[in-house]
Order: sequence, then C-alpha cells, then structure tokens
Amino acid sequence: MYLSRLIPLTVCSLLALTGCDNEFKLGADADVVSYSFQHGAQNWTAGFADYPSNDAATYELASGLRNLPTGFQGSGFMLSGHNRSDDLFMFLKRKISGLSPSSKYKAQLKVTFLSNAGVGCMGIGGAPGESVWLKFGYADKEPKQDGFTLNVPKGDQSQDGAQAKVQGDVAVADAKCDGSVYKAKTLKNSEKTLDITTNADGSVWLFVGTDSGFEGKTTLYYQNIEVRFTPK
Repeated sequence: MYLSRLIPLTVCSLLALTGCDNEFKLGADADVVSYSFQHGAQNWTAGFADYPSNDAATYELASGLRNLPTGFQGSGFMLSGHNRSDDLFMFLKRKISGLSPSSKYKAQLKVTFLSNAGVGCMGIGGAPGESVWLKFGYADKEPKQDGFTLNVPKGDQSQDGAQAKVQGDVAVADAKCDGSVYKAKTLKNSEKTLDITTNADGSVWLFVGTDSGFEGKTTLYYQNIEVRFTPK
C-alpha cells in the first residue's frame, strides 16, 4: 500500500511537546491514524453548522485546546455551544493524507471525550446526553457551513446521512444531572463504518461532531481520535 509518510510511535513519543502531525501505523490489513490532543491540535480545527451565522453570539460558540476539567490532567479539544436552533452541529475536521490514491476504504472511528451529561437526565427539547448524537463523516472537500447547513450530507440529529453515521450519544454513566461532574466515554462502533473513496492525491476529509436535539448548552472535551482504514 502507498503511504506518503510514516511516523513510528517511537518518534511520536519524542515529539510529545509539539505533537505528531499525522501518525500512520501499518497493520496486516489496515492503516491507522491516531491523534491525542494532549499533544496539541495536530491540524484538527473546529466548525459549527445548523445555526444562523449572523447570530453566533446567541449560540455561545467556543472552541480550542483547553485544560481538562476537574478530575483530569492535560489538555483536550473543547467544543461548546448553546443549541438554540434545536439542531446545532459542532464538529472537528481534518484532511488526512497518505492513503492510496483514488481508492476505496472502510473507515472506523474510535473516539474518547469527556462529557458532563448523565444518563437518563431531563432537558429542554431532549435529554442532554441521549439527545446529543456523535457523528463520524467524510468528504472530498473541506466540511464547513454553507448558508445555514453543513456542505456535506450528514443527516439530521439521530439520523445518518449519505456521508456520516451516528456512532452513539454523549450520555455517560456516573455523571450528575446538574452537569457538575465530567466523565470519560469512548465510542467505537464496528457496525457504523464509512465507505469512502480517496481523492486522486490519496487524501480525504474527516469530521467528528455532535448533532443536538437538546436545546441547552453542551460542552465536550475531545481527548483522542483514531481512525482505522481498511482497503475494500
């Protein structure tokens, strides 16, 4: 398989202060890219969609590398917003390079994040945990808001889209319904893989984010994103 560059784990550990830009790990039948936001943003950037762009202040949008909340050490990529549109999409995106050109893959996500949304809690319009769905998507162009919506078919709230699939929700056991305690959650759904085709240069855009039916404020801290590419 063609890969434009390989960065072994030993090199990544030496670059812990600056972060690894793109880490490929070769397996017998798959390639993996893995990112820890403990090491910086590593070219992941934040985006928001499904809200009126001329009224961003009302939605209290915020993003960026932040220290993790009480009980955790290190940093994470924080996304926060108040879902006044009943459909706010908050996401991280990155262009992945180094795959085989114009080739088909199955892509599987493993993501770890911190959430303060407890299980079975009541909320405006929906639950703060079970009504905030995490999606994994891809595109051949940069995903971004176009008008009101995302320029990639991601589906609405709990529904899959043509280029995105729901991986689960942000409800986490042992978190309190008052939002005062953050807990870690990892989602890895082998039945929710994406069928992608890379661009002619071996690249593809990926995005990971939440589609919300909860009409309150959601603040998440992403810790790790890993994607496994299996040739088809």
